[in-house]
Amino acid sequence: MEVLVSYYGISKLTIAKMAGVEENDINRLLANPPEKIEIEVKYKIAVTVMELRFWLKDCESPI
Repeated sequence: MEVLVSYYGISKLTIAKMAGVEENDINRLLANPPEKIEIEVKYKIAVTVMELRFWLKDCESPI
């Protein structure tokens, strides 16, 4: 998720809306250490992040 936010400039709010969760859930997941959130929320965020990474992987420059 950090790559989506920092490299691509996708906001946490955008990811939250796409996942159908609150922006606060994204912040809680990214907290250090991560705060407890419901498993359903984690699943929705994970699916959205993996989908975005899949669609954007061809836009990344090779290492």
